[in-house]
Amino acid sequence: MVTDNLETDLDITNGARGEIVGIVLDKDEPPVGDSPIVKLKHLPAYILVKLSRTRATKLDSLEDCIIPVQSTATNYRIKITTNDGKTLQRTVRRAQFPITAAYTFTDYWSQGQTIPYVLVDIAPPPTGGLNLFNLSVALSRSSGQDSIRLLRDFDDATFKKGHVPELMAEMDRLDKLDGQTKSWYETVVRRSL
Repeated sequence: MVTDNLETDLDITNGARGEIVGIVLDKDEPPVGDSPIVKLKHLPAYILVKLSRTRATKLDSLEDCIIPVQSTATNYRIKITTNDGKTLQRTVRRAQFPITAAYTFTDYWSQGQTIPYVLVDIAPPPTGGLNLFNLSVALSRSSGQDSIRLLRDFDDATFKKGHVPELMAEMDRLDKLDGQTKSWYETVVRRSL
């Protein structure tokens, strides 16, 4: 899963999903042997990712939907207190690839997506809780009942709870605004006729 908005016009955005199909090593990296474990001295030059969907133009010598993703770097200012009590400021530069393993993600990350196969866990979480909004988002990510499964049993009472009062108040406010907008529109249309 992409973790930054790299190219929004091409659908290479935070939350875009794909599959790593290749890793191109840095030109200064020593040759890789036959060992199943490889310790790199440098970050790879780029990672080839086949996105689930993208508007990126097909690149020469690559298949459709495969794009190279380079590392990005971020600078952080940190304060360090030495043993003698002095405070020093240092800049730390962290380079990493703007992608993460996405075999699982929260209802928040899945909003607005249709996922080919979905395994949903709606058991009570260790902390916090579930509300009807969480359940609605999680249970509506698949394209149908044949492509969604529940991981384990769940508490039926979760589905019988009411909505959060603040959410209901917001829905009432939006309904009132909708009525005002319709009334205003009808008034403007009548005047123009």
